[in-house]
Amino acid sequence: MSLLLSRALAKIAANADALARSTAPLDPDRRPSATNVVSTHLAHSAHDIDYVLKRGRPFHLNDIPAYIDALKNIDGGQGLDDRKMLLEKVLVLMSRLPPDSEFAKQLEVITIDILYKDLPHPPDTFLPIAHVASAPSRSSNSAANIRKVANEDSTPSSDQSNVHQLYAHTTPSQPYSASSTLLPNSKESAKRVGGKPYAARSADGSGYNLTDPTLGMAGKPYARTVPPTTPVFDRILPDAELIFDLLLARRPSKSSVFPGHYIGKGDKRLPSSDPHAIPGHTVLPETDENGFAPHPGGLSSLFFGFANLIIHSIFDSSHSQPGVNVVSSYLDLSPLYGSSKADNNRVRRLDGTGRLWEDVFADKRILFMPPNVGALLILFCRNHNYIASKLLQINENKSYIDDIQSLSLSDKQAQDDELFDRSRLINCGWFMQGILRDYVGSILGLVRDGFEWRLDPLAASREIDHSLTERGRGNMVSMEFNFMYRWHHCLSQEDTKWTESIFERVLGLGDVNERKARGENVWKIGTKAFTRALTDNLLAPEDVRTWTFDGPNGETLVRDPESGAFPDEDLAKILQNATKARAGAFKARGIPEVLRVVEVLGIHQSRSWGACTMNDFRRFMGLKPFASFSEWNSDPEISRVAETLYGGDIEQLELYVGLQAEESKPPIQGAGLCSGYTISRAILADAVALVRGDRFLTTEFNVYNLSSWGYQDVFAQPNDGAYGGEITRLLYRTLPGCYPMNSVYARFAFLDPEFMKEALEKRSANVSKYDFEKPGKKTRIIVLEGEAGREILRVGGKTSSLESVSRKRAGELTGKSINTRSFQLIGDTLNHLNMNGQYGSLLAHITESLLSEHSILIPDSPTRYVDVTKHVLGLVPIHFVAVEVLGLPLKTSHTPTGEFKDSELGKMLEVVSNYVFENKDAYMDWVLREGAQHTTKIGMRTVTEHLRRLMNQGLATKLSDSLIQWYTGESKRSDEFLSELLSRARKLQRTKRGKSELIEDVASIVTASLLSSTMIYAKAAVNVVEAFLNEHGPKKELLVNAAKNLTGWGVDGAERNMIWTYAVQALRANPPVSSLLFEVEQNLNANKIHLKRGQTVYCNLINLNQDSDELALGLDDFGLISPSFLKSTLPDVLRVIFGLTSIRLADGSSRKSSKFVEKPFGLPEIRYLTAKENISPFPGSLFVQFDF
Repeated sequence: MSLLLSRALAKIAANADALARSTAPLDPDRRPSATNVVSTHLAHSAHDIDYVLKRGRPFHLNDIPAYIDALKNIDGGQGLDDRKMLLEKVLVLMSRLPPDSEFAKQLEVITIDILYKDLPHPPDTFLPIAHVASAPSRSSNSAANIRKVANEDSTPSSDQSNVHQLYAHTTPSQPYSASSTLLPNSKESAKRVGGKPYAARSADGSGYNLTDPTLGMAGKPYARTVPPTTPVFDRILPDAELIFDLLLARRPSKSSVFPGHYIGKGDKRLPSSDPHAIPGHTVLPETDENGFAPHPGGLSSLFFGFANLIIHSIFDSSHSQPGVNVVSSYLDLSPLYGSSKADNNRVRRLDGTGRLWEDVFADKRILFMPPNVGALLILFCRNHNYIASKLLQINENKSYIDDIQSLSLSDKQAQDDELFDRSRLINCGWFMQGILRDYVGSILGLVRDGFEWRLDPLAASREIDHSLTERGRGNMVSMEFNFMYRWHHCLSQEDTKWTESIFERVLGLGDVNERKARGENVWKIGTKAFTRALTDNLLAPEDVRTWTFDGPNGETLVRDPESGAFPDEDLAKILQNATKARAGAFKARGIPEVLRVVEVLGIHQSRSWGACTMNDFRRFMGLKPFASFSEWNSDPEISRVAETLYGGDIEQLELYVGLQAEESKPPIQGAGLCSGYTISRAILADAVALVRGDRFLTTEFNVYNLSSWGYQDVFAQPNDGAYGGEITRLLYRTLPGCYPMNSVYARFAFLDPEFMKEALEKRSANVSKYDFEKPGKKTRIIVLEGEAGREILRVGGKTSSLESVSRKRAGELTGKSINTRSFQLIGDTLNHLNMNGQYGSLLAHITESLLSEHSILIPDSPTRYVDVTKHVLGLVPIHFVAVEVLGLPLKTSHTPTGEFKDSELGKMLEVVSNYVFENKDAYMDWVLREGAQHTTKIGMRTVTEHLRRLMNQGLATKLSDSLIQWYTGESKRSDEFLSELLSRARKLQRTKRGKSELIEDVASIVTASLLSSTMIYAKAAVNVVEAFLNEHGPKKELLVNAAKNLTGWGVDGAERNMIWTYAVQALRANPPVSSLLFEVEQNLNANKIHLKRGQTVYCNLINLNQDSDELALGLDDFGLISPSFLKSTLPDVLRVIFGLTSIRLADGSSRKSSKFVEKPFGLPEIRYLTAKENISPFPGSLFVQFDF
């Protein structure tokens, strides 16, 4: 029922949208009409209702008790009862409300403010330590790097899913510099970044707080968030090993430590998947025979691999100065870049490009974690290099020199420093977006439930008194949150086996299985033996370029001897395996026994640092303290054991143990992490503090520091099929060809694919759009140049062996397979009607009209000024196609009730053209396809109505289409083209078909062909104009003379041929489509070309045009851009432009388009920066002047 209602509302909303667009004033400054106000309100209402239907109700009656509890405790009270799920209900409310809801926005501001103020800023106190004058630093080849682990537990960087940070903990060696020079000692470097010493992150995290530069820097002690106020008697605290064995060790759910007690299947206390089995409490899935319970929220091992990177960015305890954090308290990707200038230099090339060495990182702790952690970090290394290369290519402010060899040593250092620092800012922005969109999105269950909405703790806001809320004031991680991030329960079965193999090798345990068979407790390892083994075995070479780790099949990864990079396929398989591996559930008795010694060390560390109790922590966080052990964990087996261990006093329960064995949340709406209740509440407060306190993610996160392109590059696209998308983008960018464009392994990398499929099916999402199979071999692109490339262009589309990707995509827009013959039908119709130059003259007339409408007269001058791309050539084919060919309702001064403004339609058609011809980015494939299909659907709807009227298919249809045309002011000039097209289509029918089928086929062909080629035609015209406006020699003069002499149609006129000849020269250097892709459907052996089925062929048209006199467009019979139509009409457009008196580029910085060259497969492709500094295949503004 809801599905039918949703479809009906979608139709109402679409019609209301069309009416709202039609009634909107042409001039946006004019007051809208009453009809427009009503239609706009109707459209919004329909969308809002449909939105709620799809997303679910934002509020339920059973939410009331949670809100009542909040009101009772608004001024303190006993604390919020988090078992009533207030936070989750508020999150659900915000995520389900329409995106333009002011109430939701205000509620979000309040929520973020509360979460931020949960913790003190700056901290009230720090861990007491003896001496911190010289901060500890990493030394990659010192045995002292791994010592005193007995002091450390699973290390402060303890990750959620493993212990390996333990092994690689560093120790003091060289002190960090007390000063914080954010850029090297180079005046030129500082000048280029704007002369501000705080324009880039410091190596050691100093300078983040402008008034206290040392706040949160590396080498400072941990903060103490909660003062311990409950007397705890060490002498009666239970033995740490006993605690692990009874409360933490992974065990089957039916086991009991009480003699004679067995929990049977009928006992409702048994963990199950039913969240209501024990009212008010959580229950978990049953375990397997080894005690492993799959994560109830469907999180994958890769989620916790990413969590590892977050944890290791902010936690690394010193072994020589207990309580000191060796890394900064900021999300600065220190595992990649390091925490000192020396660390930075080990990973940097220092060659003037700002790049790092291939596939390196600075933190050797990563070497001793499950391979997915290192593989993920390497992707951020690759992303840094991509960003640095792009900054140099784009050269936004023209301050970089790409000829590095021509730079002096000081200039090369200055350029390298600036590119490195900007690239790091942008890369950390990616890391931050990955945290907020993918990581927190998964924690809150938003990805699982299909919501793109996210909390935005970075945004500026104001208090009630209009003062700005605090941002960018620094941060200091605390000892309590160090313990909170010990998530070893979640180690997957695969990662558990890997960890066991590491322990076996490093600790020399022999045949573990044989020893287990003899009844030995293999994992009962002494802390001293553990520390000694780590010191002896876990060292890393000084040169980070030699570091490696385990591959997908257990073998050591091998670097390419030339580039130093790891194979893409190996990294992809590691990550794909981690996505497929289900993480473990948070639960008492959920930590693998192999980590016994690590957890024992953790308990000892919490005691030595004087951590508060569990209830002390909850009181501080404003949560209701536990009154009993059964409140803490409702499983009688667990609560009874804990009560026995702690003498029956819940106030004595330690924070470390309490966090590890607390009852977990069920996978309800708003909850995806399904951790203990206390962790779930505190982690959000910590996440907000981490990102909101970092000024390089807030107040300094701007286009000035990151560059305009870099700022835009950080953000994922909406409607990307991933409901988050930053890690999705990272996978596609850094591992090209390893993930199909619709693979759930990329779109939902942090969730188990089988679980995600079930989640999509439950909410009736379009499951067919996704590929749930594990990706196979990497798709390799075959680059063909020279004669082989030209041969591909000749046979492409003319043989069943090759499939043009552009033609295939055009067919996907309409859901119809479109063959070469169908495209020829469009070309033949256009050429027939242009036989006497009718369309060429129309295009020339449109060009003249747009010049007259949009050019501006410069005062006291005969000169006019116009953006020839945006306001003339970019609109010419839009007016032609909309009015003369397809009959789309264009909104102009003559037809003010039309539906689309020409500029709006142009943006929509750019998406269509980009998808069909230009895009080679697998991530953007989804975004562009969805947008292109939406535009094509609108076009098909209109064209279909016209065709039905022309076919006399029912009086109602005829009247309806005529009425719409009358209302929108649309002329019937397109009838000539559509009638001719129908006539030719009928003649070409091989079998007699009904009118409806014929209309559907013709509508599909004409919209796919013409909508996709319109902006390519515009681009061809712009490319020619720009080429010759930059030309100051005789060619330009000859072209101008020919344009002035060509006053009308001439079939073989010398002037027309001359204009076309010059156009060909420009298009050979800069064709409207830089390259084309072909898929090999069958093995092809012809003219020295040998291709295998399944391969993809890349032909670069710029390259092919350089060594041939022929113009290679590769676009035969493709709508407006077939060579025959271009040759017969483009000269008419060009004669108007070059016939203008003294046509020239405008003065000033805006005179040239923002063009640069990319080399995706080692061959040039021309790209442009848009006004918003996004990269686009379409030319940006080109301002010209002419005399009138």
